[in-house]
Amino acid sequence: MQLDIATILVSFLITWGIGLAPPLVIRYAILKGPMKKWPAIATCAGLWICNILLFTALGSTSKTHTALTFVAFVSYWILSRGEKQKESAAQ
Repeated sequence: MQLDIATILVSFLITWGIGLAPPLVIRYAILKGPMKKWPAIATCAGLWICNILLFTALGSTSKTHTALTFVAFVSYWILSRGEKQKESAAQ
């Protein structure tokens, strides 16, 4: 396996692009607002499982899928960001 800068950059872009596209579409195109805590966690867990299956099917040999775990945390942040301000404004 060759680890040059181009391979690492393409791998980074594919992982983060595929991983963050669904939460961005859900948050900004479908819901047009933040999700509550538990629905956001459930959505991220489902997306994480789908990403593991997708990258395994693409030939990933990672045992831990650490990058996909980071993607799941960022996905949660994207989906739930602003929920506290939304709740405060509603009161």
